[in-house]
Amino acid sequence: MNIKSLLIGSAAALVAVSGARAADAIVAAEPEPVEYVRVCDAFGTGFFYIPGTETCLKIDGYVRFRVTATRGTAGYVQNTRARVNFDARSETELGTLRGYIRFQSNSGNVNGDANVVQDQAVLQLGGLWMGYTESAWEALWGGGVGNWGIIQTDNGGQYGYQQRQQIGYRYDSGAFYAGLTLEHDATADWTPDVVGVLGMTQGWGGAAVHVGYDETANAVGVKGMLEVAVAATGGSLRVGGFYSNRFNNAYGAAFPGRPAGSAEVANWSAGIGYTQDVTETLNATLGYQYFDGFSAANGGTFRNAHLIEGALSWTPVTNFNVRLEGNWGQTTSIAGVKTNTASGFVWFRRSF
Repeated sequence: MNIKSLLIGSAAALVAVSGARAADAIVAAEPEPVEYVRVCDAFGTGFFYIPGTETCLKIDGYVRFRVTATRGTAGYVQNTRARVNFDARSETELGTLRGYIRFQSNSGNVNGDANVVQDQAVLQLGGLWMGYTESAWEALWGGGVGNWGIIQTDNGGQYGYQQRQQIGYRYDSGAFYAGLTLEHDATADWTPDVVGVLGMTQGWGGAAVHVGYDETANAVGVKGMLEVAVAATGGSLRVGGFYSNRFNNAYGAAFPGRPAGSAEVANWSAGIGYTQDVTETLNATLGYQYFDGFSAANGGTFRNAHLIEGALSWTPVTNFNVRLEGNWGQTTSIAGVKTNTASGFVWFRRSF
């Protein structure tokens, strides 16, 4: 065997071995395509699709540092709040299916870690909703012209703020809306409180009427609100009033210095508020509210009261706000004794 034959034979053997090994080789699988987060624009800005589902999710909230001073107290009170909202929505044949959760924590004047609480939780299908959120008396679920108080400050004047377990239904045609809720008043009985709302939203503004029945006090409260957009100046004018047939009604306007839901609401109250964009970054608000009380024979302790609130809100950059707000109130007892109250705060808030 010559050298040429030896080389040819060796090459053939190598080719055969390589072919055999190639037949046994493991071929790597193609990588799965990556599913990136997609923007969901079906429910407004900020929503995205949860990967692998048709559910849209929005996460937002804020961090806020606030310092408050109150007349007659020894010093200021500071508070740092963190709030996160989770809003999940999807469309079904029965309407929008929604779940909303709000978590927040408040670090008060005493240094220390704050506890996180579930501040609100609501589930909704179409116009039906249930859960724990603001009473429809002050804020119908889904928004509305009559929500909150007469004065467009953060405090909102006196209007009976409270959160409740509830079940309700809302009809909304765009221009008109109506809502009805059954609300738990924290008493151990079989009868809930009832709140009904009628409202309209137009290009010029809107109007709304809220009616609440407090079954424990066997009392009825009415709130009416009218809001007019001042297109020429970029401002908004709001006028409204409250009526209660009993002094201990949960649905009424509490006197200045009294907490919402206290057994000290006015027989009737009326007010006016105006808010104006001064510049692209600065807004100013001013409002006044009057209260007329029940007689002593009907359980009242106040003859009347006055409340003035004002605020300056500055937003130098997107999602950052500085707010200065203050209020002054005066109550006159049935005996004629006048008591003045005053407080104010400044906050710094970063929203996201």
